[in-house]
Amino acid sequence: MPIISAANTKGGVGKTTTAMYLANEYARAGREVTVVDLDKQGSASVWADKASDRGTPLPFAVEVSNTKRISRLADSKGSDHLIVIDTPPGDSSVIEGAIDVSDFVIIPTTPSELDTDRVWETIPTVRDGQLYGVLVASAVLHTRLLNDVITALDENEVSRFKTVVSFAQRYRQAVGYRPRRDATYADVAEEIGAAL
Repeated sequence: MPIISAANTKGGVGKTTTAMYLANEYARAGREVTVVDLDKQGSASVWADKASDRGTPLPFAVEVSNTKRISRLADSKGSDHLIVIDTPPGDSSVIEGAIDVSDFVIIPTTPSELDTDRVWETIPTVRDGQLYGVLVASAVLHTRLLNDVITALDENEVSRFKTVVSFAQRYRQAVGYRPRRDATYADVAEEIGAAL
């Protein structure tokens, strides 16, 4: 059973959005999915609760947990069940615990210097040989800033997604609703599938 984490020591880079949209795309493809909310702010849980309260529950489960219980949760699910972990910002022990149990780590970042600086801090927590990819999100396409970030990642031989998540209001407005089908996150899921 694959475990995927969205991890970055920086907040506001799209970890929860990535976890929720990715889980939605896997669920749309017929996979059983559970999002594990490790963030004390509970953003994924709040998203799920609001969607349920509005009568449009998410097509996947969202469970609040901690790093010590993830392996037990994984063992209790079927072999085809997918777990997507939403990690908190700034809590290195939780981030490292999530990364340790993951088969694939997504490191979301926006194309800004402050956010990409935290990518360099997060990468060392990924084990040698562990599959990971930096996902550039909230990007304005065809800009120098985006090109500079991609060039820096490539020059440092950092594994990254070919897919870039463009800046779009629909991602910010989706909290509390079931996400619509999203071709961008479907492409992210496809890249993860190819790597696994």
